[in-house]
Amino acid sequence: MTTNPSSDLPPIFVINRPKDTHRRADMTGRLAKVGLTPIYFDAIDGYKLDIPNLADYDGEKRRRYFGKDLKAGEIGCLLSHRAIYEKMVAENIPQALVLEDDTFLADDFKNVLQDIQKTTIHWDLIRFIGHGKVFDIGYRTLAPLSHGYSITRVPTSPSGAYAYLLTLKAATRLLHFMQRNWVPVDIIHSRAWQTRLETLLIHPSPVKPDLEGPSTIGEERFDKAKQIRGLTKLLHPFYRFWYKLSNGAGKRILYLMAWFRDRNHLSN
Repeated sequence: MTTNPSSDLPPIFVINRPKDTHRRADMTGRLAKVGLTPIYFDAIDGYKLDIPNLADYDGEKRRRYFGKDLKAGEIGCLLSHRAIYEKMVAENIPQALVLEDDTFLADDFKNVLQDIQKTTIHWDLIRFIGHGKVFDIGYRTLAPLSHGYSITRVPTSPSGAYAYLLTLKAATRLLHFMQRNWVPVDIIHSRAWQTRLETLLIHPSPVKPDLEGPSTIGEERFDKAKQIRGLTKLLHPFYRFWYKLSNGAGKRILYLMAWFRDRNHLSN
């Protein structure tokens, strides 16, 4: 089984393309600064894939709901994360920390990881989301950690898969939803009402993404131009409406229903 040289912590997998040597050097330095040792995991380069003929990608479904295809970088990113889950299952790795190679870590990040290992809170997936306004509309504190951090539940479905902890159960479950892909990996993480995984966040996040440097996924993913026609174009508004409706209802119902199991932690 893969172990982490950082003693009591799970292995730390950093997704990195071998050619991005500067990113690897930067992450090695950042992790060493906080007392952690990475295991580099070679990323899958989506730009080298034959995406139109890729069995792992459901382009037709993607276009029905979003009006455009996933970009090559997004597919490569998703398959890279999936490969780590496959490794966890194959090697029976109980837990893992997954980082992308463009993240910044708080000086007390190792302490946060150690505190999570000691908590009695049940979790399958803990996401470190340190951008946007994810906590602005409220959150539920389940357990305080040291240094001012806490384990929380949010009523939203935030984006971002640049840093997270997951269990073997979560890896196995996520693989179930990643055979024929049509949304990015962070969207799969956020749809906890569908995955049925206990998905929690740390507030405030001790990990933040590098939003200034160039992304290896590619900026073209932000292109909003539609790439559909014919019957797909005609039906797209209905599929899109259903996606937004089910997404909005799913996260709110999940947050409400989780209160019944969260109240035990709230009362302690």
